[in-house]
Amino acid sequence: MSDASSRPPGSTSSRHRATGTAAFLALLLGLFSLSFTLGVPHAAADTSSTARISLNANTPAVSSSGEAVTVTGTITNTGSEPIDHPVAHVSVGSRLLDTRATAERWMSGKLDIPLNEIASNDESTSLGAGSSTSFAVDIPGKKLKYPYGLASLPLTVTVTDGASSAASAIRGMTRSTLQLQNGTARSPLQVSIVVPLTLPADSDLFGPTGAARAAAWEHALGPDSKVQRTLDAFQGQPVIFAVDPALIDPPAPADDNVPSATATPSGSSSSSPSGSSSGDGSDGSSGSGSSTPDPTSTASGDSTGSTSTPDGQTSDGQTSDGQTSDSASGGASDGASDGASDGASDTTSSSSSSPTSTAPPTTPQGKVAAAVNGFRERLTSLDDGQSVWWLPSDDPDLTALQQLGDSGKQLASRDFSRDLPDGLEQVGDTRVIWPTGDLTGAAVTSYAKDLAKRSKNPAVALLPDRTVGSSQTGTATHRVAGTSGVLTYDEQLSRLFSSSTTSPGTQTGRLLTQLMALYLQSPGTPRSLALTAPRNGGANPVQLAAQVGALREAGWMSLRSGTETTAALRKAPRTTLLKTPRKGDSTPKTPKPAVTAPELAELAEARTRLTGLRSVLVGGDDVIPPRMRGLDIIGSTRWRGASAKLAAVADRNTTAVGAMLRKLSIRSSTINFFADSGDISVTVSNELNRPVRGLQLHLQPTKYLIRVTDSVEKVDIDAVSRATAHFHIEAVGGGTVPIDALLSAPNGIPLTDADSPSQLKINVHPTSGWIMWVLGVLAGLILAIGLWRAVRRGPRTASEPGATDTPTPNDAIVDAGQKSPHQTDDAEYDDEGTADE
Repeated sequence: MSDASSRPPGSTSSRHRATGTAAFLALLLGLFSLSFTLGVPHAAADTSSTARISLNANTPAVSSSGEAVTVTGTITNTGSEPIDHPVAHVSVGSRLLDTRATAERWMSGKLDIPLNEIASNDESTSLGAGSSTSFAVDIPGKKLKYPYGLASLPLTVTVTDGASSAASAIRGMTRSTLQLQNGTARSPLQVSIVVPLTLPADSDLFGPTGAARAAAWEHALGPDSKVQRTLDAFQGQPVIFAVDPALIDPPAPADDNVPSATATPSGSSSSSPSGSSSGDGSDGSSGSGSSTPDPTSTASGDSTGSTSTPDGQTSDGQTSDGQTSDSASGGASDGASDGASDGASDTTSSSSSSPTSTAPPTTPQGKVAAAVNGFRERLTSLDDGQSVWWLPSDDPDLTALQQLGDSGKQLASRDFSRDLPDGLEQVGDTRVIWPTGDLTGAAVTSYAKDLAKRSKNPAVALLPDRTVGSSQTGTATHRVAGTSGVLTYDEQLSRLFSSSTTSPGTQTGRLLTQLMALYLQSPGTPRSLALTAPRNGGANPVQLAAQVGALREAGWMSLRSGTETTAALRKAPRTTLLKTPRKGDSTPKTPKPAVTAPELAELAEARTRLTGLRSVLVGGDDVIPPRMRGLDIIGSTRWRGASAKLAAVADRNTTAVGAMLRKLSIRSSTINFFADSGDISVTVSNELNRPVRGLQLHLQPTKYLIRVTDSVEKVDIDAVSRATAHFHIEAVGGGTVPIDALLSAPNGIPLTDADSPSQLKINVHPTSGWIMWVLGVLAGLILAIGLWRAVRRGPRTASEPGATDTPTPNDAIVDAGQKSPHQTDDAEYDDEGTADE
């Protein structure tokens, strides 16, 4: 028996024998066509089709050495009348489908081949309108003894109403194939199958902390999620999983505040206005700004043992906005805050009193962590032969970002620069780039080198076979400079493999036929190919796994594991990528890119402002980078075809960053300034959950009526507190002066919106001019009035007693001075010194 040939074993032919045989076959064909109406059943079925037939994969998928085959499926009555006596007929033809073109023509209905009915079943129950029933037809092994070493034969399943095979009785027909192998195939095809595991385009996955985000992560990673069902379906199958690390390291939630700082045992209260600044800048205040606690705060955020914390935070660590403080969740903040580390700390804190507690988590953070940990455990316990290749973080849309210029390339570079979470290199140490759509060869090698900076080895590139020369399509493994190898996948076969279908058996037979035809192009020659499943769960994992199971039964191919594939890449011949891929239909077909240049511009602005906040926030190096990473999610491949969801995510992130920065605010006020120069006070509030240090407050007068001696003052403010900064100003003129007040980082990055700054109003009344004139005039008037009154009154003289004066009584004691010798005691004198007789 020939190892690879589809000919009968030992067959020879001469021109004479061939001519006679051809004539004989032509005669038989004519008789066959007349006597077997089932030979071309589609013509009748097209005119009276009222039954839809869905096939399962044949059992077994490949018949070896005359092994019996069972054809199963489902019949659905799509007509308005019942099928009283449905019968399924299986017919097989002897013509080989030995080329990909022939196989495609047969399956598409463009090629008619005479068939012979070899088996049927007899369903005794009537099939009502709209009803379905399953069927099974056993093909005896003796009916499958065709003289071929390796063959793919045309097969049809026809449903009739009754046992008659007349055209009038046919209710439906479907085409498929039957695979036979009666020998050993030399040098079978080496097939690598890559299945992506990525996050869906669900905007709630990237929302703020809360129930909606937790539910989205449970839906994406929980027991009933698509990724878990994919792992279940492929259990035991030698496939390569291309995994987005974001599944295990979620981005930080789009919260409008930063996580609280971990409580310290210092015992000192930061609410004291005169508190000194500590060495690490986490307590007290310094500089020109004196910090005071917010009136709503009843205890310092840095103190321990208190029953309440600033901003309405309760003793169990749950803030009023639903965010868990680090005193309860262990202090992790970003992707880790919802990833394994934060989830672990959340679970630990909730069960510290009962070490054996297995109660499910109740907080949003705990639920996210549980889903992430469950998926992580699945990856660490994969079956032998299964491998994990890590995509760049967040699976960036490399083709779209490349087309958007420098801003897009910078986003891709940031995704490439992120390390794998701790412990994941034990799951798999191969990094892979897998662009959606066509990417230039130069861009591929550039991205591979970028990704290699975070890995022990350069990255593998997974590309369509159009990226290499046509002379190299016989192999899927290539060595390319700057990479750990290029694995090229067959786009046509990958499209067939991953297409959704209502008849999985038909699709499986079609795939087997195409792969056999590919093998028969050059049997015995070592060759390889790769198949890929679509991203975002675009295909039924159960159907995909069923096809992989059928491929494993085919002796003309061998499935390669990830380890075997990487080994083959190291030994592959050297080649170069084409400058641009050859023309062709990209597989899998994907919608246009969703991310736009304006969205990248808003992203850059938000990142810049967060960079400024990072420089003044205590612990900013820990909590701000994860938040910035959460902004970069808009560059992911998942958003293709989901532009509206991407726009919602981008808007929400921009709004959250703006709200976070507005928690640093300047209190507007009106100041009456009665001096030539002096100090004014400006109050700055910090509603963030962490202190800020070195915040710069700028005053910019809009009129030249005052001059600020030093327009910038540094302010230190505790979490959820206020601070006062003092500025020295000099009056230049009188009037009302609006002053723009702005906050910035030490590096000059504005932290408040420059287009709508806070405003102070100063009513300036300088004392150096008019006030002295007014005082001088008043003094002169007072002096003049006093002189006028003195002149008008003249010298002061004694006045005579009036007529109404009362005379002195006779007995009054009057001191008249020393008596004269001529006076007597009884003498009385008048006013002129003469005494009255």
